[in-house]
Amino acid sequence: MKAEFYEEYPNKNNLKKLKLIPFRTKIFIAANSIKEFKEFEKIAKGYKKDLEVAYWPKVKNSYWISGFSNKKDLIELFDELESIKNSLLIDLEFPLKENWRLYFRNIFSLNKNKKLIRKFLEKNKSRVTTAEYVRSPLTWLTRFCGLDFDVDTEKSLMHYTSRKKEGEVKFEQKLIRKIQPKKNLTLSLGLTAAGVSGRPTNFRIERFKKDLEFTKSQGIKKIIVFRLEGITKEQIQAIKEFL
Repeated sequence: MKAEFYEEYPNKNNLKKLKLIPFRTKIFIAANSIKEFKEFEKIAKGYKKDLEVAYWPKVKNSYWISGFSNKKDLIELFDELESIKNSLLIDLEFPLKENWRLYFRNIFSLNKNKKLIRKFLEKNKSRVTTAEYVRSPLTWLTRFCGLDFDVDTEKSLMHYTSRKKEGEVKFEQKLIRKIQPKKNLTLSLGLTAAGVSGRPTNFRIERFKKDLEFTKSQGIKKIIVFRLEGITKEQIQAIKEFL
């Protein structure tokens, strides 16, 4: 099994945590532009030489990518991404709550926006990881909203169990078990530190170890941990036991 990491708020202190990782890995660094990303990439590689650095673009106005993003923002983003060769994270999630107006403004642009996203994924599928919600029985709804595409990218399901109730965790795991084949499937695990929502992580090492056991039992070959800032030696040791 392989282990990779997300960093949503890169800075020197957070990226310094790379020194704790004794194995080869990849880090997905969030940034507002390629210029900003390249600055963080240089810092990250200064801490760990054998490191692959992937670009996680934040999208103007919607933050994440979906059918409800502005068409203009998607076109600008995808044009920009063609100018670099790094691996990419396409984070498929609904817009931030404070951007709720996008749902009404872009409802009639859904199909055009989904075509734009699909076209980019098809062209770049060999270097793209898509972060996606754990697929529910309402797959038709996530596809309608431009959050799930039947394109052969690496798909990382956001199975963030640290702040979920046991019943919800078991339900998600039941859904994950049903997904076949699992060749290009990874699980995003955590949360070791808060994301943009700011909600408490409630991280427990015991829960994390169970997630690792579940991942391995399903024949899933890779995890991506959210996020680097909260990584500890204890967590790294737990991961090492499953590599």
